[in-house]
Amino acid sequence: MVVSHLEMGMLSEGLTQVLIPAAALVGIAFALLQWYLVSKVKVSGDSSSDYNDKLIEEEEEGTDNLEVSIKCAEIQNAISVGATSFLFTQYKYLIVFMGVFAAIIFVFLGSVKGFSTKSEPCTYSKGNLCKPALANAAFSTLAFLLGALTSVLSGFLGMKIATYANARTTLEARKGVGKAFITAFRSGAVMGFLLAANGLLVLYISIILFKTYYGDDWEGLYESITGYGLGGSSMALFGRVGGGIYTKAADVGADLVGKVERNIPEDDPRNPAVISLELVIADNVGDNVGDIAGMGSDLFGSYAEASCAALFVASISSIGINHDYTAMSYPLIISSVGIVVCLITTLFATDLSEIRHVSEIEPALKRQLVVSTILMTVGIAMVSFFALPSEFTLFNFGTEKAVKNWHLFFCVTIGLWAGLVIGYTTEYYTSNAYSPVQDVADSCRTGAATNVIFGLALGYKSVIVPIFAIAIAIYVSFSLAAMYGIAVAALGMLSTIATGLAIDAYGPISDNAGGIAEMAGMSHKIRERTDALDAAGNTTAAIGKGFAIGSAALVSLALFGAFVSRAGISSVDVLTPKVFIGLIVGAMLPYWFSAMTMKSVGSAALKMVEEVRRQFNTIPGLMEGRVKPDYANCVKISTDASLREMIPPGALVMLTPLITGTLFGVETLAGVLAGSLVSGVQVAISASNTGGAWDNAKKYIEAGASEHAKSLGPKGSDAHKAAVIGDTIGDPLKDTSGPSLNILIKLMAVESLVFAPFFAAHGAPFSQEMANPKIFSLILFSVFAIASAKVFFEERFEDGWENKWVVSDWKKDENTAGVWNYTSGKWNGDPNDKGIQTSEDYRFYAISAEFPKFSNKDQTLVFQFSVKHEQKLDCGGGYMKLLSGEVDQKKFGGDTPYSIMFGPDICGYSTKKVHAILNYNETNHLIKKEVPCETDQLSHVYTLIIRPDATYSILIDNVEKQTGSLYSDWDLLPPKTIKDPEAKKPEDWDDKEYIPDPEDKKPEGYEDIPKEIPDPDAKKPEDWDDEEDGEWTAPTIPNPEYKGPWKPKKIKNPNYQGKWKAPIIDNPDFKDDPELYVYPDLGYVGIELWQVKSGTLFDNVLVSDDPEYAKQMAEETWGKQKDESKEDPADSDAEDEADDAEGEDSDAESKADTSEDADDKDEDESHDELSSFVKGKRPKWAENTASEAARLADLFSSI
Repeated sequence: MVVSHLEMGMLSEGLTQVLIPAAALVGIAFALLQWYLVSKVKVSGDSSSDYNDKLIEEEEEGTDNLEVSIKCAEIQNAISVGATSFLFTQYKYLIVFMGVFAAIIFVFLGSVKGFSTKSEPCTYSKGNLCKPALANAAFSTLAFLLGALTSVLSGFLGMKIATYANARTTLEARKGVGKAFITAFRSGAVMGFLLAANGLLVLYISIILFKTYYGDDWEGLYESITGYGLGGSSMALFGRVGGGIYTKAADVGADLVGKVERNIPEDDPRNPAVISLELVIADNVGDNVGDIAGMGSDLFGSYAEASCAALFVASISSIGINHDYTAMSYPLIISSVGIVVCLITTLFATDLSEIRHVSEIEPALKRQLVVSTILMTVGIAMVSFFALPSEFTLFNFGTEKAVKNWHLFFCVTIGLWAGLVIGYTTEYYTSNAYSPVQDVADSCRTGAATNVIFGLALGYKSVIVPIFAIAIAIYVSFSLAAMYGIAVAALGMLSTIATGLAIDAYGPISDNAGGIAEMAGMSHKIRERTDALDAAGNTTAAIGKGFAIGSAALVSLALFGAFVSRAGISSVDVLTPKVFIGLIVGAMLPYWFSAMTMKSVGSAALKMVEEVRRQFNTIPGLMEGRVKPDYANCVKISTDASLREMIPPGALVMLTPLITGTLFGVETLAGVLAGSLVSGVQVAISASNTGGAWDNAKKYIEAGASEHAKSLGPKGSDAHKAAVIGDTIGDPLKDTSGPSLNILIKLMAVESLVFAPFFAAHGAPFSQEMANPKIFSLILFSVFAIASAKVFFEERFEDGWENKWVVSDWKKDENTAGVWNYTSGKWNGDPNDKGIQTSEDYRFYAISAEFPKFSNKDQTLVFQFSVKHEQKLDCGGGYMKLLSGEVDQKKFGGDTPYSIMFGPDICGYSTKKVHAILNYNETNHLIKKEVPCETDQLSHVYTLIIRPDATYSILIDNVEKQTGSLYSDWDLLPPKTIKDPEAKKPEDWDDKEYIPDPEDKKPEGYEDIPKEIPDPDAKKPEDWDDEEDGEWTAPTIPNPEYKGPWKPKKIKNPNYQGKWKAPIIDNPDFKDDPELYVYPDLGYVGIELWQVKSGTLFDNVLVSDDPEYAKQMAEETWGKQKDESKEDPADSDAEDEADDAEGEDSDAESKADTSEDADDKDEDESHDELSSFVKGKRPKWAENTASEAARLADLFSSI
């Protein structure tokens, strides 16, 4: 269906260009307003702060004084300095990564068209020219850097906000839980709105700036914009992993030694690990880098990637091809409306309602999610009906799908509500207000083992509802709007990102507020209030993780669809081995990644535990609180571990798409992406919920809020210690591995999308366009450095030949079958290096060996052997055959069908070439290239390599003699293009190069000039008798003045159009075969010859998938003996002279024979004879005598 480009939405382009940046600026302004309101809470007791008036007079309970406030300020300052220091250290590593990976993007994408600066035909907008590949490489690199910097900025701002607000939340808790809640939530809102608005604004500005170069090339514009999402997610990965390792290393050490061994509170300042966890940087570079900056970068990456995926799919659909700017901007408009909706929703929590009791905190946070979801549903409806045409088409894997604007409304809405379902399901399984966590807490009665068992079971079970929610969202979205529907469904889930981040950031801020209250020595009442804030934050943080996981699944699928479209894959068939292998490997990657991150936490925690134990045992007065612990060592352990251990998991994620796409092609990479998505989502949900359940089970026991909880406590009881162990195990699950898996599945998908042009052009060995031998050689070297070669058949004849080879009975009944000898030949480099040699003249030879059947599908095929013509061959071959299917080896002969025939062929003076005959569709095809063969009497190695990209190489003595494509060098398929048979020369086509000169006039009297005239020199014979002979007349002769019939002279035709040629069209009979190179069921190697003169010796036969192994084998055999093996001088000289004489005779004959009929007759006979040879049939002349062999020499000479 084609929709008119005039049919557009009601929202004008100009209004769209105002609405998007305006919404972003409003979001930034609102964030700054919230920051200003938070900053009004003072954390020092200077006179300007009017401390007593601002704080003490409104304090509800407690005896906290100015000294406590100053202590809070000191702690906050230490946190801020430490956080900044850690982030700057981490950013040094990330800057190096950014530079290196930006260079990789530019080189890889630039090489797609050889760094060409010429415009290319558009892939989807047929008939139009798009910007060169080099431009896409440059702008994709720039977009990557912009996304990375925006992600880093988002994380840094989130960190500064969190470290700015934690002490203020602690101080506000003295006035009441409501004041503390507002401060914590406003601080979270600063983070949420800054990130959402900055992400939208930078993306919008990038598109506008890029558009100044790309102009109407929206296909290239939005393809290059995908680098923005890649930059965002790559930074988020290292932030998540690094921050998670840091905080959990310290957390595990503090819990195990402090709570379990020493029975001191979690945030007791006597614990050395606490200062590395809470006071200096860990909880605010761990919890905050992992949960605030990490989650922020994670959701920012999801937002950027979902936007990029939606924009790319839209750009290759009708709304992009027809340049409907407003419809193209639909994803950005959704985000813009989301900012406004979240702004209104935030006012419900901070200004329109008031928290008066701790029990009201969690419902208030949940209301934020519900209210924002309801309001956003209304907003989506308005955007869908005003911004989109009533009907348009979307790209759907090579086809166009008709879509209505209300389809998109349902796609976005179902994503939005699916996120809410996932969030509430996550809350149910992680909140201690419900039975699942209470059951886990109850299992602690019998020890840590049952606690672990119950926790794992809870995590596995918690996967069910989210997966169904995601599945339903995918089904509905794809059914309505294909892959674009899934992309906007992900955007729907992320449309309330500002509120989601505000709630998520609220949790760590409240957590750190409680830690500061503990370390500052504030009253128990204040600690209870901060604990209540923290408990609600833990639940909402789990909801935030659920949103992140659900959106990651949808975003990854949308990116997967965009990748498949960009890579030109029409379908992903899991029954194809290369796809299925990718699927299995991809499903394994989340487990490998999780193993790396958890072991990193465990290794760092082990060192932390040992250091904390050492300090408790060796520092006098530490337990009594009389001396301070050595915090610096613990800080160093966590810092070094996080920076060092974040590199291997990051490398795994970043390198997997590059290696897979480059070495194995786009289809295998598609399998890897699908496998990692399916597996990663479920592992992430399970890990996050298991860890969250263990954490809240511990807090359930510690709080003792119910009779059941009291029966399990108090702190220090056996049940509590079992709960602490479960919480410790769950820490790396919920704060390191689980959250990082969200980024893994997204990052691999967006990286694949960015590099898709390179993978499609140069991916090997499965990409059919991989024709560059240099790239292919590099790939082979890399592949086989990892995996060993496959050798299907190898014969060096070291132990004879009868045990493997079967001599055929062919021609035995005619007494013309020859006998094979096992010998090293008349001269050789090693008398013990033997092969099989023909021994009788004027005989047929047929011998074969069987090996386990295989197919060369998706792998390289190497066929190699050495051959020596000791007899100085006059006419005959030294070729071998590969055969498929079932072969009766005793009947193997010239009429036996074969798959490949390859080797040297010598006949007469002129035929000295390598034959390579391939069977395709039961027809034999001779190579069209002339590849000269060796003609001396020494051993030579012949190698044929056929690759999965339908390229081939022929090597002689390990030197490449010919390379090319199966498509062009054999007539296996009809030509791709032909002359249009229906085309006719136009009647007015002027193809006369010269025309009569219209100015040239015939001279007067020209017609009177006779053609003949009487011969003026003729004389009447003297004996002429007029009476008897008649009147004599002089004979006529040609008139020298007669120029023939008059013709005007010729001049150049000014209207000459050239010789008319029929236009070239696509051949309707051509049908590409991606398996052109495939030979299924190869299982036999054979030699079948007719020899006038015997003496050909075969040795060192190899059938493999490894060209490098073949080269190595050739060097080990032929290479070691080539200098020692010499020709028989007498035979060589005599045969050379005879050969020269024969050549001269042949030349003389060909010159003497100038008869056209004779030439035609010879040519016809030659064609018939050669056709029989190629078809595998033995010509009749081959069954006669040596004189017939001499005729064959003449025959090939004439050819």
